[in-house]
Amino acid sequence: FQAEDGIRDKLVTGVQTCALPILTFLFPIIGWIPAIVVLQMLNGYGSSMGWIGAQAYFGRVLAQSPTYAGRFSFCLRIGSFAGPPLAGLAYDHVGDWGAFMVLALWASGTAFAAFFIPRSADVPAAERRALAWSDLKPRLADYRDALKLAVEPSMKIVLVITVMRIAASSIQDSFYPVWLQQIGLPATQIGLLITVSSAIAAASSLWVAQVTRLMNPLWVLIWSSMGTVIFVAVTPSLDSYLLLMIAACLRGFCMGVSQPLMLSILAEAAGAGYLARGAALRTTANRVAASVTPVSMGMIAQSAGLAASFHIVGAMLMGALFLVAWYVKTHPWTAAKAG
Repeated sequence: FQAEDGIRDKLVTGVQTCALPILTFLFPIIGWIPAIVVLQMLNGYGSSMGWIGAQAYFGRVLAQSPTYAGRFSFCLRIGSFAGPPLAGLAYDHVGDWGAFMVLALWASGTAFAAFFIPRSADVPAAERRALAWSDLKPRLADYRDALKLAVEPSMKIVLVITVMRIAASSIQDSFYPVWLQQIGLPATQIGLLITVSSAIAAASSLWVAQVTRLMNPLWVLIWSSMGTVIFVAVTPSLDSYLLLMIAACLRGFCMGVSQPLMLSILAEAAGAGYLARGAALRTTANRVAASVTPVSMGMIAQSAGLAASFHIVGAMLMGALFLVAWYVKTHPWTAAKAG
């Protein structure tokens, strides 16, 4: 929120992300569990603020460009795709310190990049004020303003779709590999399914500009979000590795197309003056969905079985997305935006 209060954006982003490499170096030094928990909390704070800042900057400078939205999403996918293997290689060949050194260098890239943000993304000089310690503390007014923003029609659509997408991703991250292991697939084949899906998601992010020329971006977001749910919910019904691979590829395509559109529509829904609040709302929705979905699906799996839980949770998520589609079709403002 600080960028919206007149504090220079680069300073805030740099301060919050510079802490990440320092905190990362402390992990192999400190062996006390309570201290590690605190470090992890601080690390999460810095990561979240950096991600919210990146979304706010994107919305301020490039929100109207599907092409750059796709490139932005592509870079996100490449980072998550390349980072863990590099850390793993360092751990295998150098040990603990090597792995954490790679992570620290990777994290320092975020702070380094913050100082190359174009001036057009920064707060105007006339509106700037000094950074104070109180700006790093939670403020009730920020939460109140964010909740007011959440009731706007376009923001409600973005938040609901965010929850549905992340819920489907949570299924893939938790119960999806468990099911594949239960049906006898070796770890290598399971890993290949996830890797191919991620690679397709990265590549399809670059096709967003072409896809949105054929269909309104809001409807592309809705239909592609439905695809992310369908192609994981049908997993227990697929009886061959080929069908599982096709479903993984289609899901990756839908994820890659929907993410940049989510960012673009979020920026438009929040408006120029509330980009950070809009990004924070979406991030909060992500965290809630990622926390609630595995627990809820686990409870369903205990009573109805793991296979049935895929279908039940998938049907619930699809029902919510159909309600979003109905809302977009019938609400005057969203119907006009969706064509």
